[in-house]
Amino acid sequence: MKDEDEMTDERAVRLLLPLREEPDGPARIDVPRTMVEGRRRRVLRRWSGGAALIALTSVAAGGGTLAVAALRDGSPVPVPTVTATATPSAVAAAPAQPTGCTVTRLPTDGVRKAVVTAGDPTGRYLAGRTYQPSPGPILWKDGKILDRPRLTGDDPSFDDINSSGVAVGSAFLGDLQQQGYAYRDGRVTELDGKHTVPMAINDAGVIVGTIGEVLKEVPVRWDSADAKAEPLPMPAGMTTGSADAIAEDGTVVGSVATDSRATASGYLWLPDGTGRKMARPEVDGVEADYFWPESITNGWVAGRAVDDSPDGSTRSFASMRYRIADGTYHPLPQSVFPALIAGNGWVAGEAGPPVILAGSKVVELPRYRTLKEYQISYYSADGRRVAGHSTDSEGDQVGNEPLLWTCR
Repeated sequence: MKDEDEMTDERAVRLLLPLREEPDGPARIDVPRTMVEGRRRRVLRRWSGGAALIALTSVAAGGGTLAVAALRDGSPVPVPTVTATATPSAVAAAPAQPTGCTVTRLPTDGVRKAVVTAGDPTGRYLAGRTYQPSPGPILWKDGKILDRPRLTGDDPSFDDINSSGVAVGSAFLGDLQQQGYAYRDGRVTELDGKHTVPMAINDAGVIVGTIGEVLKEVPVRWDSADAKAEPLPMPAGMTTGSADAIAEDGTVVGSVATDSRATASGYLWLPDGTGRKMARPEVDGVEADYFWPESITNGWVAGRAVDDSPDGSTRSFASMRYRIADGTYHPLPQSVFPALIAGNGWVAGEAGPPVILAGSKVVELPRYRTLKEYQISYYSADGRRVAGHSTDSEGDQVGNEPLLWTCR
């Protein structure tokens, strides 16, 4: 029998199949961020069917513009240009582009359908999730299966893993309550707190995420897997938010909002205990409405500028990097989703095909066999390893193949 999550996935896929055809040009729909305005992607998977959202996001979430009219009449929409707040000379010279990229399928003990959800900075450890006939989390080390840990609750998944192989994730205890977990040395333990969702862990073992009921979450930090949960300070006027990623120096990036109905925008918690609202970048010479950070490393944040039209009919996206030292934005040569940044400044993501943006170069990663659609979920610190999964449909189902790309 299929598990409840997989049946929900497939029902949702059947409903969304008419939207899977990619429009002409780079127009894309950011389904998760549009539906819940930046709230937990794991909540979206639970409510709407993970495979369906993964699949639709892969063909509709990279960059460009979400256009309600375009969905009705099929007309393409243009991608906006981006105006950086610093001169090009302020950006460090780009390193050589990656070459010789190859793709391999990760082993799954015979399970056909599986996804990659996270990886450590080195690329040795990867985390994922398998479906029937053996559903649940899976961990890989050096391209081989390391463990199949069990997390108590429904829809279990790991969202990050560090270079020591310590993974963090969560599961649902009922429809709206979540419980955070840590995996260390073959054992799974609960994190302190109720309604917890750990999203990231660095190599020092510091964990960040959220605590609180769904859509009422606030950002939280655990100094270790055994530590008490400590809510991160919120700026004045903000009541909800999330801590989504943490750098090796302890800098935390996430987003904050005035309440659960408002759209969140980027915020930094710095190692010295202070916080900083991330200024909104300019797009086409006009200040964007929001900035959605998606990754952080080595003094840089990567994410997307978001701009809503006055009548609410369109939502535009433009990918860029943000330099923490001086608060400047630098446009990327192409919009991608998500924008995952390496230590050398390269960015990986999905832009139709999976790509690496190396300076001004756009390097398309090879397909796995004849598959055309992918979702990227991991990028190594050295810029040489990318992981994710395919999202091509097989009839009325989505066939997920967990994949690892390796470049020189």
